[in-house]
Amino acid sequence: MLAKNLPPLRVAVIGGSITGCTAAIELTRAGCEVVLFERSGEELKDRGAGIGVPSSGIEAYITRGLIAPDVPFFNADSFKRIWRTEAQPVSGYLAWAQPTNMALLNWGALYRNLRERVPAGVYRTDQQVVALRNVDDHAEVTLANGAVQTFDLVVCADGYASLGRRTLFPAVEATYAGYVLWRGSLPESALPAAPGPLESGISALGYPGGHGIFYFVPGVDGATAAGQRLVNWGMYLPAPDLAELMVDRAGRLHVGSLPPGAMPMATEARLKAEARARLPGYYADVVQASHDTYVYAIYDCEVPAYRVGRLCLAGDAGAFARPHSGAGAIKGMNDAIALRTALTGGEDLETALTAWSLSQTAIGNRLVQFGNQLGQALVRDIPDWSGMNVQQMAQWFNALVTINTEVFDRSQHAR
Repeated sequence: MLAKNLPPLRVAVIGGSITGCTAAIELTRAGCEVVLFERSGEELKDRGAGIGVPSSGIEAYITRGLIAPDVPFFNADSFKRIWRTEAQPVSGYLAWAQPTNMALLNWGALYRNLRERVPAGVYRTDQQVVALRNVDDHAEVTLANGAVQTFDLVVCADGYASLGRRTLFPAVEATYAGYVLWRGSLPESALPAAPGPLESGISALGYPGGHGIFYFVPGVDGATAAGQRLVNWGMYLPAPDLAELMVDRAGRLHVGSLPPGAMPMATEARLKAEARARLPGYYADVVQASHDTYVYAIYDCEVPAYRVGRLCLAGDAGAFARPHSGAGAIKGMNDAIALRTALTGGEDLETALTAWSLSQTAIGNRLVQFGNQLGQALVRDIPDWSGMNVQQMAQWFNALVTINTEVFDRSQHAR
């Protein structure tokens, strides 16, 4: 519960995805009166996408009661760093099985676990927030219908294009990294060949100008049996002319991402040709068999703080890192957990929020730097792995990625 010297707090959460749901759960359990505003007219749909979370993070969330003990996921103990060669054109040359400890799960399973734990009546759909402002010792939320509501605290969990961040820090802009993440998925039953290369670890395919990742996640319905799994894949590709890539089938220009089903067939065919030219044949066939692929532009954004007055940022509304870091979901959840911890720690509200902001700002910006280092190693300056052995691979990687996993150690233990 809230510290004894804190009054009951009425809290608004802006955004109903993973970060927003976590914030609503944690703050309600702390004794706050919470209202969550989600702009979409219906609850978020299952994207079918896969995500990777450090295994210790999954264990922590089960312990906190945020997800069920039986949430379906697969364990991965390595990134298999692979490069296509003339001698091994189908499966590629394995340069390094880089150790890791990741839980691979379906985005929808994580979201559903959180959503069902948000108390009844808290989650409000079709509620778009159009303005925010600090007023003395509270904050005002203005909705699209003109209604203005007052709260003791507002948590902006509204993603990388956050209204909260733009309100607090109008001079802070995201920086385009010069490349995109092209993504897709394929039911295991539609695999063109036997699933052997995908059975262990995460296949991380290197090629000039980027790399791709391929791995199994549970099916949309949580199925984990062989034949019912889902192949999740992504390829990082240079895109100097981002505007050209972000035009959909109707000729509309999108900002930041092109969703499933929107990509023109000619664009998808061109990208599949690029995959064929870069990947070992097995993985190129997986890409070729996938439909309704989609793309995200890669950006970086550091922020000077996670709160000003009674307006707070969480998840990608604050600092957001390149997806190489695998920080998206876990970072947002831990921001929310840390906020609850600060509010139940016995300090007055101002002191608690200041300490929380300092901590999460440092962690968030450090994750951005971690993502930048991974992007430099795996995209901008990726070497030809086909001539490297395990020792050379480790030396190359550790020379460029100096932050490594210590930033995760700080992030995932927000209690």
